Amino acid sequence: MDKAKLEITKTIKGEFVANIIFPNGKKQPAPDLKLKDNTLNGKEVGVLREKGQVVKTICESKEKKSKSKKPFSKQAFSPTFKPDDIYSRAPYNFIPLNKKVVPAEEIPDFDKYHKDRYTGYIEIEIKTLTPLYIRDTLTEEEYREKVNSKEKGQQYTNPNFFSPGDLLRIPGSSIRGMIRTMVEIMSFGKFWFFEDARLYYRGLADKCINLREEYSRKIGNKSAGILYKRGFEYFIKPAKGFKHISKDEACKKIENNGYTYKEFEHYKVENGYIVVSGEMKGKKRDWFIEFPDENVEEIKVPDKDIQNYKNDKNRSKSVPDLLKLAKDGVPCFYVKYKDTEGNERIAFGHTGFFRLPYEKTIGDHISSELKNPNLIDIAEAIFGNERTHASRIFFEDAYLEGNPEDALLEPNTPKILSNPKPTCFQHYLEQKLKNLEDHPKNLAHYNLDNPIRGHKLYWHRSGENWIEENKENIRKHPTQYTCITPVRPNSVFKGRIRFENLSKVELGALLFALDLPKCCAHKLGMGKPLGLGSVRITPNLYLSDRNKRYSDLFAEWDRLEEKSNEISEFKKAFEKYVLDKLGESNKSSLWEIDRMKELKTMLDFNNKPPDDKTDYLPLQEFKKRKVLPKPSEIIELYNTQEE
Repeated sequence: MDKAKLEITKTIKGEFVANIIFPNGKKQPAPDLKLKDNTLNGKEVGVLREKGQVVKTICESKEKKSKSKKPFSKQAFSPTFKPDDIYSRAPYNFIPLNKKVVPAEEIPDFDKYHKDRYTGYIEIEIKTLTPLYIRDTLTEEEYREKVNSKEKGQQYTNPNFFSPGDLLRIPGSSIRGMIRTMVEIMSFGKFWFFEDARLYYRGLADKCINLREEYSRKIGNKSAGILYKRGFEYFIKPAKGFKHISKDEACKKIENNGYTYKEFEHYKVENGYIVVSGEMKGKKRDWFIEFPDENVEEIKVPDKDIQNYKNDKNRSKSVPDLLKLAKDGVPCFYVKYKDTEGNERIAFGHTGFFRLPYEKTIGDHISSELKNPNLIDIAEAIFGNERTHASRIFFEDAYLEGNPEDALLEPNTPKILSNPKPTCFQHYLEQKLKNLEDHPKNLAHYNLDNPIRGHKLYWHRSGENWIEENKENIRKHPTQYTCITPVRPNSVFKGRIRFENLSKVELGALLFALDLPKCCAHKLGMGKPLGLGSVRITPNLYLSDRNKRYSDLFAEWDRLEEKSNEISEFKKAFEKYVLDKLGESNKSSLWEIDRMKELKTMLDFNNKPPDDKTDYLPLQEFKKRKVLPKPSEIIELYNTQEE
């Protein structure tokens, strides 16, 4: 923080304006100060600058800041500051996790229909706003063709839209999954449909300095040895030592032993092994690992670490799988460490700068309440679970209205869907940067305590730029591309959602998730990052009158009364229940809560960002560890730049 003095002047309009005078005589405006008089004139102040521009002024131990706390307000940016320097873009974003879980009401018995509960169905109309694609199932003949293609190293693709029995439809399972996610978010439910994986990282030259320093410190304590398998267990026999050798020397030794120098290989030579790493620009060295002493005590590798190694999905395919080579013994490097519970663990890899596991798993970044298996939330009460109760809701397929030939687009090849994995911590973890200078050196990574960002959803997009126009790319990389036949925008599907014994609150939750505000829409099917699958759902409610059904001899068995005019009443009952449980009964709507505002921003089809603001960043830009703003901040950033 710099020291300076204030200079207060009065404009012709009678407004007071503050300038900051630095010790070297330079003068800069103080845009964060809102003054009513000149009493601070000549006062000494503390000044925080970002990119050379004043963003915060501290005077008399009090921070004088702009009323706007939004990071993308105009006041937060200097004239020369470019948000794209540190802020990322992506076709997805996150709905923040709720801090409290709203519990469900008591679950009814399943042996009867309850008078105070509701049974019936919701007729839904699904209208496509952008092209929609859901892949078809394979016939027996098509499945055999797929197997034969795989054996030949080729890719077989069925481009047809989902149409068992030649009837175009949206499967009920797809609708169910989408609506369950909406109910979980909107009802402030648990967050427990996640893979509690232990992720790996390699921070040798990472832009995030605190991660790079941690990696260097841990990998600096590495040892080397021989990994081998005995029965179902794995052991490491420590080597006498290891060292770097020049690439020229490694080539010479390898050729003298009748081998050919190859990347990511190891070779048994005199007194030990030569381990060759991957090709790097300016690479001059490889590794030499000495044979172990025969009497050295072996180290058992914990089963959890073996499983972690197997689960490392992001390890390059060119790197040898040490577990498959361990039967005959394979040289490796390893690091001993302790996990969050104090247990001794071992990380191992092929070369001296191998990928290390984070000490914390993804689940360690989620609060215990959000993953409490003994707490039943509203979504679990409605959709059921495998332990305590069955589902009381059933989704039928939604069938296309009209002629399929008129609804289908021509088969085409979509662009490749590149999707950053959770290892992209600058996106998937909350980043609480104190100022812009903290980026990227002090980003939160998975060994820190920052929570995960929340539910991942995809932005609505125009749906106009999904086709791969570069035919040469398709020819060169045929296995990376597929072919699809989507339905057109403005196609209509109709289906039903049947339910039994739902309370007014539970039925309200279901309707709240279906009947979105007019500007909003859902996302279904494949190709969401490209803008496919934006749909608008219109529900109509039909309720069964059990008393009339069983008291009237002539009542039709399937007769239900339309109650669509009561949908808002059910939705309000759900909102009131959730707001009361959250201690937010002073609010009139769930949409007034901050995290619900973020959800509405993501669902808003009418006010979506331009497509170029929700594209994937190029790979080289991801390496800069650019952070992903909240949905509302993305919209504000776009509007600020447009102004």
